[in-house]
Amino acid sequence: SFLGSFWRKSEMVKVLARASVVLMVLGTPSLAAAVRVALPAAAAAARCGRVRAPPACAGAGEDLSSLGLTPQLEKVVRGFKSVPDQKLRYQQLLFLAQKLAPMDASLAVDANKVPGCLSTVYVHGSLGDDDTINFVGESDSQLTKGIAALLINGLSGCTNEEIQAVDPSFIQAAGIAQSLTPGRNNGFLNMLKMMKGQAAKLAERDESSGGGGGAASDAMSEAAR
Repeated sequence: SFLGSFWRKSEMVKVLARASVVLMVLGTPSLAAAVRVALPAAAAAARCGRVRAPPACAGAGEDLSSLGLTPQLEKVVRGFKSVPDQKLRYQQLLFLAQKLAPMDASLAVDANKVPGCLSTVYVHGSLGDDDTINFVGESDSQLTKGIAALLINGLSGCTNEEIQAVDPSFIQAAGIAQSLTPGRNNGFLNMLKMMKGQAAKLAERDESSGGGGGAASDAMSEAAR
């Protein structure tokens, strides 16, 4: 039937869009590019020709160096830019939420609670022996959790200097901001601000203790509790 055919084509667009972003996150840009080639045709078919799909690699070659992105965040931004519409980007955030590793319940304390969010959000940073910082997080909202997952995946494994360099406007460059309400966008800014603050404190404590990231991380975990 017509409705059945439309549904199957719409599902195909969703699968292709999700695959494109996931492949970029996993570090396989050539495969992601191949998937993106199929997206415009699939999107046009799903919409029965009434809406023209964007070019296959819209923004793929855009210079993002001014945004100070970590390598992982740049992959994510380029992946999201390749998704043809806002609804699919929204769904991809929900997918990231599902894949986020759970946070230890003992870290869900006021010191790790992100202020100014519509939902309850916690993020916690820890410093490794190689001076890189790793984050975990949790939220009671799947969409907010997806935003947190994007930041956690994009900033974990980076140094304090790399984290501080990230320009929050990358959410506009990725086309994600258009899929979020003003309140959710504000929550994103607060999450990034808190993660930057945690990274700065971890680096400062590490320097004052003469190096050895584990000691600084332990101190911050104790403070959180």
